Amino acid sequence: MAVDVTWLGHSTVTVDVHAPGGRLRVVTDPVLRAGLGHLRRRPRTPAASASQGCDVALVSHLHHDHLDLPSLRRLRPAVLVTPPGSSDWVRWRLDRPGTHVVEVAVGQTRELRVRGRAVAVTALPAHHAGHRTGSGFSRAPRDAVAVEHLVRVPGAFPARDRDDLLLWAIGDTGEFEGSDDVLTAGGRAPDVALVPVGGWGHTLGPHHLDPRQAAELVARVRPGVSVPVHWGTLHPVALGRTMGDRFSAPGPAFVAHARRLGAGGALDVGVGGRVRLDDAAQVRGMSARRRPTSPDEGP
Repeated sequence: MAVDVTWLGHSTVTVDVHAPGGRLRVVTDPVLRAGLGHLRRRPRTPAASASQGCDVALVSHLHHDHLDLPSLRRLRPAVLVTPPGSSDWVRWRLDRPGTHVVEVAVGQTRELRVRGRAVAVTALPAHHAGHRTGSGFSRAPRDAVAVEHLVRVPGAFPARDRDDLLLWAIGDTGEFEGSDDVLTAGGRAPDVALVPVGGWGHTLGPHHLDPRQAAELVARVRPGVSVPVHWGTLHPVALGRTMGDRFSAPGPAFVAHARRLGAGGALDVGVGGRVRLDDAAQVRGMSARRRPTSPDEGP
């Protein structure tokens, strides 16, 4: 049995749980197009096979680079988890009767049944604006908030004493007091953390984590594996050449900071790269740019 974590770019990650009863696929903040609005994608757009068959899709907030309606229509998830205050609007705009749309309030846990499998989703607070740009035009709710998601999948590792998978999908956040409350919510450190370490613009501002801040968060929480996301993918139209090293530096910088702080398990796999966790507590990273690595190897 194993869990595969594949970064498809920006905050989009597929998490495949291979366990008795078949595969369960979770996809975070799906953006599966070459561009959206004023943003363009530099890495190759992921093939449909990289995300199809989605059982649970998680949306952290309503910003266009996290909630992309055309991508969600293409994805056709069985269950779509939205942030608080947004499910009715998302259901209306998505217009996909085959997708069950639910929302999870901050501090709440929803128990889902997906293809006979139990999945628990907890929403945690984030320090980030959650409303949609141009909400007056789109009639999106102005009071929607941004959240992080903690996902528990029982039976993911049947050979372990603790057989559940704990997945921490941070989405988008800046620093705030209580940012490590995931430990209380989960009862232990997550197995996998998807950690935002950059952005798509030339500046980040207080509502995002830079590589050092992200590494400090990981050093406090100590997840088993930390994958840097939300970097190296999107850029404003016609400004791709002005991004400097923002397409190459944040991921390796995060890994270097994390290791300097003594936080193991930080792996920069690159867009299209994969991390595998197995029942024997072994972790292997298959980078899109280089040979497989273990958490103890250099970036």
